[in-house]
Amino acid sequence: MADHIRVLTGALAQIPHSSSAKILVRVDGAGATHDLLTRLEALNTARRTVRYTVGWKIGEANEQAIAKLPETAWETLHQYGTLQDGYAVV
Repeated sequence: MADHIRVLTGALAQIPHSSSAKILVRVDGAGATHDLLTRLEALNTARRTVRYTVGWKIGEANEQAIAKLPETAWETLHQYGTLQDGYAVV
């Protein structure tokens, strides 16, 4: 986890000040830790917006857990919370 924060800090330091108002960070499963995500959230200020995406390969345990969810748990949402056809989140 400390390595991920060190890499993030170094990467952010290389961004020119004029381009640092809006930042998107992509994290794979290896970096999906609470500490790193908490650090990313803490980078948001009145002058800087930091967003991030976290992804990982869904394994058998994930699939089994998802299969246990009732149909009523699923909703289809747009980015701002309005319903969207064709996609679903729990």
